[in-house]
Amino acid sequence: MHSNSFRRRSIHGAAAALLAATLLPTLALAQTLISTSDGNVQGQTNELTREFLGIPYAAPPVGSLRFAPPAPAVPWGATLDATNYPPGCAQLPTLANNNVRTENEDCLYLNVWAPDPAPITPLPVMIWIHGGSNTSGSTSDFVPFPGFEGMRLYDGHRLAQNGNVIVVTVNYRLNVFGFLGLTELAAEDPAWPYAGNQGLLDQRAAMLWVQDNIAAFGGDPNNVTIFGESAGSFDVCAHVVSPMSRGLFHRAISESGGCTVGVQSTEESTQAADILAEAVGCDTAPDRLACMRAAPLGDILDAGPLVALVGEGSNLALSVDGGFLEEQPMVTLDRGDLPRLPYLMGANSDEGTLFFIGAPEITAPEYSAELLSRFGVYAAQIEALYPATRFGTPLDTLIRVVGDGTLVCSTFDVAKRYSRMRNRTFAYNFARVPPIPFISLLDLGAFHALEVAYVFGSAGNPSGADEILSDQMQKYWSSFAAKARPKATGTRSWPRFNPRGYSTMTLKYPLGRSNDFRKAECDMWSELYETGDF
Repeated sequence: MHSNSFRRRSIHGAAAALLAATLLPTLALAQTLISTSDGNVQGQTNELTREFLGIPYAAPPVGSLRFAPPAPAVPWGATLDATNYPPGCAQLPTLANNNVRTENEDCLYLNVWAPDPAPITPLPVMIWIHGGSNTSGSTSDFVPFPGFEGMRLYDGHRLAQNGNVIVVTVNYRLNVFGFLGLTELAAEDPAWPYAGNQGLLDQRAAMLWVQDNIAAFGGDPNNVTIFGESAGSFDVCAHVVSPMSRGLFHRAISESGGCTVGVQSTEESTQAADILAEAVGCDTAPDRLACMRAAPLGDILDAGPLVALVGEGSNLALSVDGGFLEEQPMVTLDRGDLPRLPYLMGANSDEGTLFFIGAPEITAPEYSAELLSRFGVYAAQIEALYPATRFGTPLDTLIRVVGDGTLVCSTFDVAKRYSRMRNRTFAYNFARVPPIPFISLLDLGAFHALEVAYVFGSAGNPSGADEILSDQMQKYWSSFAAKARPKATGTRSWPRFNPRGYSTMTLKYPLGRSNDFRKAECDMWSELYETGDF
């Protein structure tokens, strides 16, 4: 009897195993088959995450849609294979894209990562806006440094599974295709009588897609955080102040960059577009917009950098278009006409080093001349606070000046203005320098964009300290997305930012806190930003 009972159990066990072997792939397939408003998408699993790559969120911006605001995606019939990263938008070679030129306009796609199995309760959603000066980069970028070959910088599966959140990463139009203020664009569509900021409108279209579709992936459309780095950080800030993006997200995170600087006036944006049109031979065309849309993609792409060489402020960038940005963001922030959204922001200790790789040493007189070339009438004021040898060599000091002026203090300027409205504001300084040879060899320190690998867990095979810090940062970011406060079990509490004390969390190993972080420097830069010349 015992033998027969054991045999029956064995048969039943074998049957159960066979049934599991049959059903599990089917169940996994079902978990990664999602119905969206435009059609079904078939994703795949990645460790403890379901991932869906290359989902269209808008129509391809080609032909008559080149330079136009994003149009709705074209529904598809057969199930979409969502297992491959989408192509990046048209861009010239840079460090951000591993020096690869991309000639592609059909690029408005996004990626979604969600925990596996599907959650029972809707999860917070985090929408990532990549960096690259709004001229380069994509959601499929590889880590651009030696020793990290083949690693996707913005692979969201670790953040999704460790933070128990839904992660969305977005491609958007770049450079001349994403920020062109041709006046004819404002006259083309009575419903949108504005020109420029197409890349920001793409990002907004992706947010609308999230509102319509993210529940099917297990996400909560009423708990959405937008976050981004460098250009993405500036763009997040622009969405915070834009009346058009209100209601599409509920929290914001900016990593290295604030939008109180670098936003073109309408006139500057129009001038830049005129220069570009002339460069591709469309300035005298009877229909200048039609000519620009018919021009070869490569010709337009190659002509883009020319606008930065003609006059101050004539580069293609975010602009006051009258619609998405009705005025300079600084004005909106100071007036306080904003929703009270929790906002987390910060910068890295050595933001400037990445932009001076291979730069030769300079003398003190050459340092003074460089400040005069870069900052004109403000050079003496800057040099008084940053004397040539303050940080070692004149080159070291110039690196600190550029890092502070463009990224560190623009971020803290936004924090200061935003927190004055009694909005819940949190600030950080990322100061970890991992023991990686190329970082030491090039003396990069805690360089620009280094923190991204910690947020996404894409730092390769880090040391124990770096793995711990990455886990802590993922917990901080995801807890902020979930409950509007950055918390991580067993770590120091994160202070709210006080504009009088510049209280910040120091992200290093071990974690720290600081008061008056670069307060003297950033107070000076805030005064300079007020002039409108930065």
